Amino acid sequence: MMSTRKKPRLFLRRNKPIGEELQMIARLHLDAALVQLAGNNVSPEPVHEARTAIKKVRAVIQLASPALGSVRRKLVSELLHDAMMRLGPLRDAEVQVQALDLLMETEGLMPEDFSSVRAGLADIAKQRRVNDIRQIPRVRESLGESLRSVNKWLLDPLQGKDVRRRIRRSYRRGRSLLDLCQVNDDPETFHSFRKSVKQLWYSIRITSQFWPELGADLIHELGLIGELAGKERDFTLLSMTLRQGPANKAAQHLIAMLNEELPKLRRATLTAALSLYEQKPKAFVEFLDL
Repeated sequence: MMSTRKKPRLFLRRNKPIGEELQMIARLHLDAALVQLAGNNVSPEPVHEARTAIKKVRAVIQLASPALGSVRRKLVSELLHDAMMRLGPLRDAEVQVQALDLLMETEGLMPEDFSSVRAGLADIAKQRRVNDIRQIPRVRESLGESLRSVNKWLLDPLQGKDVRRRIRRSYRRGRSLLDLCQVNDDPETFHSFRKSVKQLWYSIRITSQFWPELGADLIHELGLIGELAGKERDFTLLSMTLRQGPANKAAQHLIAMLNEELPKLRRATLTAALSLYEQKPKAFVEFLDL
């Protein structure tokens, strides 16, 4: 039933005060996250939707930062970080089963040869849901407090030029991280780049009404880069779990395949990102009509 709910909007409307619009978007997505976790729900889809809603609010915070002030920004950021940290293990446990299924499908592996590995991952996910249901009230508490904080935001001073600077800054950070990824194969640097891509993606979606052609090309391109980077992250988590588990033949075969696949995914992600990040930050936001 929850999957049929209308998703709250994630874009600023023209001819509306920017600060009020960002505040409204943050409220809408915090409300959506609370709805998903009603009744201490730990099912995969609601947890995923709640985490996605939180990421969108964090993107709003980044854009609203010039008018928020350090105290309010730190308060709500810490609350949302706490919520994400509590939901993270639930998401990670579930996604590893999906990652294994994807790996077997793309590599043409026989499911029966890896049924014991999959069953083990599914058991981990099930046990995580049983154990972490107690985390949901704490998550809801953090989200509720975040919502009360958002309701007190005073964003009247926020102007279009402030939002432009924040997007330019986000783009610049992604560009710098891309350069670092080109010269070293550190998974954590790549993970930081992945998060910067996601941040920019949400920023473009939020301001889509003010980009040429509603930012469709940018949103599409960033989405594709994000999908590749997200696949790399899921496979990395799967590899880590397999290394910690029983060292049987099936697990070792999967680890070897992942060792080959992960560098390829990183290279594919970086290659896809090169054209997007080839502009100077100032040129990137030149056509943003804010």
